[in-house]
Amino acid sequence: MSVHFTLDHVRAALARPLPGVRGQLRMVPSYRLDFDLYARGSVDCRRAAVLFLLYPHQGELYTLLTVRPSHLPDHPGQVSFPGGARDAQERVVETALREAQEEVGLEPALVQPLGRLTHIYIPPSHFCIQILVGYAGQRPCFRPNPHEVAQILETPLAHFFDPANVGYEPRLVNGVEHSVPYFAIGPHRVWGATAIAIAEFVTAVEEGCKT
Repeated sequence: MSVHFTLDHVRAALARPLPGVRGQLRMVPSYRLDFDLYARGSVDCRRAAVLFLLYPHQGELYTLLTVRPSHLPDHPGQVSFPGGARDAQERVVETALREAQEEVGLEPALVQPLGRLTHIYIPPSHFCIQILVGYAGQRPCFRPNPHEVAQILETPLAHFFDPANVGYEPRLVNGVEHSVPYFAIGPHRVWGATAIAIAEFVTAVEEGCKT
């Protein structure tokens, strides 16, 4: 599937009202379809922020994902955006950029904030995740922290617009089989909050390109 969009398309998509849950639902596991729980959990959840970084590479826009080490207490082994818990009165942009610097050595001054996606509540860890979309004018030199990052995955954004890269995994939850959607990147599976954020981004850009 050929996808042609530019940074201007991204800016325009983030300037319009976001698709929110309508976009997120494309990658929400069937056992998470409880929006009363989502609303209740969002009231007193732990606050966190992640960086959805865009940058030019090989003539197109890329983004950065990380594979979390197996020893981490929250979401070990999963694929995620750089990010973590907010400190005290930090703003979302401050948390996202600080965590990206700590995890992959990204200099905050290189990143231009473009906007935010709709927040996501994660019941198992009781986190509310804010997603900052940022742009670096050139491909950064990443220096992953081995204590927080097992591997970095530099991925073309167009990869996530191709339905061929979406799969579904059956999973037993409380004795009931559910369908869990994921984005495939080689042997890696991107699911959960990260996939949900990417799905809203894809929806926003796709809808913007049609107008």
